[in-house]
Amino acid sequence: MFVIPRGLVHFQQNVGKGKALAFTAFNSQLPGAVVLPKTIFAANPSIPEEVLTKSFKVEADVIKSIRSKLSS
Repeated sequence: MFVIPRGLVHFQQNVGKGKALAFTAFNSQLPGAVVLPKTIFAANPSIPEEVLTKSFKVEADVIKSIRSKLSS
């Protein structure tokens, strides 16, 4: 079970060899406001680079470039 506060960006990754099944339930249809670029690419602690490259289907240098622009 995962508890995710409203408006918080989150991710899950299946590290097993088989398929995973997830059920998601929300306590509201209003998720809140989140500034996604900073929340995803400049999070602290950071979202692992391999998760972002797989999620956005880009090379690691693209993720590094985006992170460098948001770190200032």
